[in-house]
Amino acid sequence: MSTRLKRTRTERATEYLQRVAELTGAKQDAHGKYRLRAGRRRFLVDSEFIHVISRYGKSTCFSVPACPDMPSAEVIATALLQLKNNPKLFEKWREWPTYRFKPNGKMFRGADWTGWQ
Repeated sequence: MSTRLKRTRTERATEYLQRVAELTGAKQDAHGKYRLRAGRRRFLVDSEFIHVISRYGKSTCFSVPACPDMPSAEVIATALLQLKNNPKLFEKWREWPTYRFKPNGKMFRGADWTGWQ
């Protein structure tokens, strides 16, 4: 019988982020941010902001929609998965910053999802 050590929520989130980064092709830079190419866009993702990087010298950034008690690694992993599956999702996040969207781009319905309570 083997004994398993209990891992903390943060440790599990970090392992999850490593798997997601490998699956999506995201690479971590020296500052701890993740670079992701999805569709024709390039993103720089951290736990607070997502930057859209343009080769024309233009860029934009927006905040990551997440629950306040989520570990930062889980926030990054979720953003990477959503952007890889639907690169145009960032346009809706930018236009409607206080609303929450499903990975398919549709807005959640109900008072619980329209901003911080």
